[in-house]
Amino acid sequence: MGDAAKVIDWNGIDVPEGVVELLAELPPGRYRIAVAPDDTDDTLTDADRASALARLADLSAGRTFTVADADARMREAIANATR
Repeated sequence: MGDAAKVIDWNGIDVPEGVVELLAELPPGRYRIAVAPDDTDDTLTDADRASALARLADLSAGRTFTVADADARMREAIANATR
């Protein structure tokens, strides 16, 4: 996961294995527990597949730039817009 979220599966009765240890690792504080969406469907749509293929074509054709280039371009655009 890209964030610090931990996902547990709970049957509504039994405390899942590892939950006590997980809670013990957390620093003192206030926490919110929310139901996580069931995102187990990893199937790519036709649009997802087409987008991925287009991005790969961009890479192959050299139509990409680095994060540093993007940052420089954005800074230049902001500077020009504020003049």
